[in-house]
Amino acid sequence: MNKVRILGIIAIIAIIASFIGSFTEGWNSFGEGMDEGFSSASAMHEPGRKIIPNNAFKASLNVKPSAGTAIDSLNNNRIDWPIPYEVREIQTYAKPSAWILLFMGLAIPASLAFLYGFYNLVRMLISISRREVFTHKNVWRLRWFAYTTTSVEFLISITDTIIGHAAIKQISLPGYDIISPAGYSAEWTYILVIVLFAEIFAAGVKIKEEQDLTI
Repeated sequence: MNKVRILGIIAIIAIIASFIGSFTEGWNSFGEGMDEGFSSASAMHEPGRKIIPNNAFKASLNVKPSAGTAIDSLNNNRIDWPIPYEVREIQTYAKPSAWILLFMGLAIPASLAFLYGFYNLVRMLISISRREVFTHKNVWRLRWFAYTTTSVEFLISITDTIIGHAAIKQISLPGYDIISPAGYSAEWTYILVIVLFAEIFAAGVKIKEEQDLTI
């Protein structure tokens, strides 16, 4: 039992660390674009100053040189001749459709739900340390964390996709073809594993109850 408890604690900590890292990166990227867009509303152009249009959001795009585009070069302090380089990703700003307001509104309750799910995960960890493992409360706690995590990641991904596709339609870069958005990439494999683990755990609790009734 001690080994199971220790492994369970290590696994949950690893899941938390991995998710917080990916979630924080995506949320910070989205927040920076939103803040910069609103803070520079309708500013007058000044030489040497970066002006961001009103309600514009930061977007990252994958690009490739168009056919016939000359390859640029840069200097390397250990090599005596120019080294070629290519631009593969750019960051710019775009005005997304009105759908962005809907998903931004949903992000607040979804974030609060996720925080409550994270709290339930901690409560589950405490319950496991007290040898209270296969209970309905732990099933509910784990499911809450799994599905709120999925919903938050989904909202961030959808919002970033809306901004990215808006940028593709609005942006043109001479000498380059814009391929696809290059924004936030959710760790869907880890998220699906968490959801799968939650459902397997729920099935395990149900099987344990049936076995207890047959004894």
